[in-house]
Amino acid sequence: MNIDDIRSRAQGVRQGGVSPAELEYARNILISGVGDISSALYIVGYCGEGSDYKIIERYLQPDKADTYGELALTALCRYLRQIDRYRPYIKRILLGPKEPWANAKMAAIHLSYEYLKDYTDDEFVRKLRSIMLDENDADRASARNELVRILGLKGELKDPFKTEFDNIEDDTIKIVEAADKRFFKNK
Repeated sequence: MNIDDIRSRAQGVRQGGVSPAELEYARNILISGVGDISSALYIVGYCGEGSDYKIIERYLQPDKADTYGELALTALCRYLRQIDRYRPYIKRILLGPKEPWANAKMAAIHLSYEYLKDYTDDEFVRKLRSIMLDENDADRASARNELVRILGLKGELKDPFKTEFDNIEDDTIKIVEAADKRFFKNK
């Protein structure tokens, strides 16, 4: 079987579905830890079942997370839709003093939209906003982009996905005001 072709179909890049045998092939790669782990994470994430979290979750362990942590967490939360199961873990990553793997905070920021969908967490939003406003935080542009996405501000800003920005410019002020209005209006 061609894992790249299966992955392309799982992601919708190529036409056609993923057969049960192909899905099982990807599961076996994850179970054995031998083969194209990244492609298998995509395939099982997109095409698997809720119970597949058990075979994906092992890639969040310290010995594998530096390589596969971001993709594994994304596969679990975004593709496999297990956000409720991993919400406390994502919050610990974002708020915690130490990242469990390299760039774990970035992974948590990139899952903010899923984290906050049909869910309220003032502490999480405050941290996201504070990361965006911290000129010394390397993840501030990602936090800004996720807030733009969460708040639906793409069409209302001059440059919605700016990578370098000032805390006093109009777009930044709009993002902060929109976040305050949506998440903190009755507080």
